[in-house]
Amino acid sequence: MNRVVRSGLLAGAIVPWLLGGVVAVTQPAALDKKPFQDEPDAHALYDKMVETMRQAKTLSWVSEYRVQWKSNMVFRATYKIWLKKPNSACVEAAPAGQAKPIGILVGDGDYFWVYWPEGKPRQAWESSGKYGEEYEKHRLTFYMKRRTAVGRHSIAHWTEYLGGGLDMTIIDPSTFHGYTDSLQPYLDGVQGLGTEKVGNEECDVVEVSFMKRQRSWYLWLSRADHLPRKLKEVVRVSYDIIFDELWSDVAINREIANDKFVWSAPAEWKEWKEPDVEEGLLKPGAVAPDFELASTDGGRIKLSQFRGKIVWLNKWRCG
Repeated sequence: MNRVVRSGLLAGAIVPWLLGGVVAVTQPAALDKKPFQDEPDAHALYDKMVETMRQAKTLSWVSEYRVQWKSNMVFRATYKIWLKKPNSACVEAAPAGQAKPIGILVGDGDYFWVYWPEGKPRQAWESSGKYGEEYEKHRLTFYMKRRTAVGRHSIAHWTEYLGGGLDMTIIDPSTFHGYTDSLQPYLDGVQGLGTEKVGNEECDVVEVSFMKRQRSWYLWLSRADHLPRKLKEVVRVSYDIIFDELWSDVAINREIANDKFVWSAPAEWKEWKEPDVEEGLLKPGAVAPDFELASTDGGRIKLSQFRGKIVWLNKWRCG
């Protein structure tokens, strides 16, 4: 969901349906929000991480991932990721604690394929009508397919399609393939935060600032291979939205069999596509249906509050 609000929802409008509820957690101490000057040595550590990902022939890791805000844990998942040059990838995603993946992405060099071993999760617009009928008929045999140019695709953006409210990883795995994510032009500083052990790994800790610390990445970079073992992303709106990852089983240049990156849809399966936007457009002069969203200041906004006025609705995301 890459990225001020990672699913394209308004900030504060993300709701706890992701895993069917929220769990109270201890909120980390407030982090300093003041911009800082770029530190060349710390920036070099960040650049070395990117270079290491891009120079590797293969790369794999397991990510334990979670999202929290307002002292609530709202999402937890496990991603298993395998990458191989020049343009191959495999991602298996599952809610935390579940062994079987609910969504699998395979990049074969030319296409991304996404399929759902236990059935594609239902979208709201697939509840009734022709889309509801189609969903019931094909939910176990849907797949997605998209061409992938080297260095121009984003695996992180595709994790959202894997199901169950799954969210985007902090660092885009496609960095390995030469992709530069859309946050990078807004990177305005890296500072060192000392060293810390993650498990048995001695790590250099850095903070990467975007847009004068409207967003920060905190990275624990292993001194052994320059790759993260722990990551935290903080999005600062009226409160902090916090994304955490813990990497394990990190392997560079380990042999990965080519059949890990091979999949194609059986002939009887149906390609799944989102509905044509034109279908849902209101006719000129029609009354817009009312809806309600959470606002960034913690309140609620209803469209009907602005009846008779011109309303500019901007559905946005950054990154």
